[in-house]
Amino acid sequence: MVTIKDVAKAAGVSSSTVSRTINNSPSISSKTKEKVIKEIKRLNFSPNSMAKGLINNKSYTVTLLVDVDDEKSFQNPFFYEIMHGIERLVYKKEFSLIVANLNTTMKKQSVLEWLVKAKRTEGVILPSSILNSKLVDELKKDGVPFVSIGEPTNLKESVSWVDIDNKKGTEMATYSLLDKGYENIAFLGLDKTKLFSKRRYDGYMNAILESKQEVINVECGNSKDDGYHNMKKLLNGPVIPDAVICADNIISIGVIRAIQEAGLSIPEDIGIISFDNQQIAELSYPTITTVNVDVYELGYQSAKLLFELIENPQTRYQGLLISTKIEERESTIKNK
Repeated sequence: MVTIKDVAKAAGVSSSTVSRTINNSPSISSKTKEKVIKEIKRLNFSPNSMAKGLINNKSYTVTLLVDVDDEKSFQNPFFYEIMHGIERLVYKKEFSLIVANLNTTMKKQSVLEWLVKAKRTEGVILPSSILNSKLVDELKKDGVPFVSIGEPTNLKESVSWVDIDNKKGTEMATYSLLDKGYENIAFLGLDKTKLFSKRRYDGYMNAILESKQEVINVECGNSKDDGYHNMKKLLNGPVIPDAVICADNIISIGVIRAIQEAGLSIPEDIGIISFDNQQIAELSYPTITTVNVDVYELGYQSAKLLFELIENPQTRYQGLLISTKIEERESTIKNK
């Protein structure tokens, strides 16, 4: 097996010079660099992706581009599950994953310019929340393959994206409640500024209208207090729901409190289904039936789609939806 010392000896330089050449150090002259690279190729020496990148003019790196000022994203455990899914495929491809802040300036360049101009990345994965037409134009102009995590909004350009099938998930949740005999089903948590929230509401509406039931919808923030106060409004309204679909598990905690304070029983009087945060769902009392979303798979498929674009630049832009499933728990299982 060829070692770095063998390369150094063949090139007539020190091992540290070979190492600095592999790491593309500016302290190494072009003449010395050419001599070392020639011996690396001749001896078929490739200890890692950095050496391969030097020879093939590739970085063997992909970038997860984020906005670190968006604290909610980093506090969300889903972010790390998505990153885990990305890293799993990146590792299989023998690439490295770097996480870069969109707002960082590197040597008076934007982080994107810094990554692209010096060929420090082969492609970019980024959340739809930071994707806009200007960024799309910049990536396409520089020929950088990229994939959006989440279906983008307000874009004229075609891009590749991966998202959870939120619409289908809420349809499944609504039909599940109808099958159990619930009739007045409310949807709590519509946020018209977020596409995934609107998709969830669309799924609810499809199932309710097809079943010819009454629409009970409340726009709601995603805190426990929002869930609590809006559920109290529903309980004092003209039509009291006998089931609630919560767009977020945090909301459902407040919903449960409001129902229990009213002296009502879950699930006999009111059933609850929420979108997934499995830990909260299992620790709540009663435990909450959820629409499970596979965010690990979301990350994995985002990376898979990116590598398709890297390996075949002629690949057509496409959107991919990750399916959901219902995880039934105490909040919808009526006592017989």
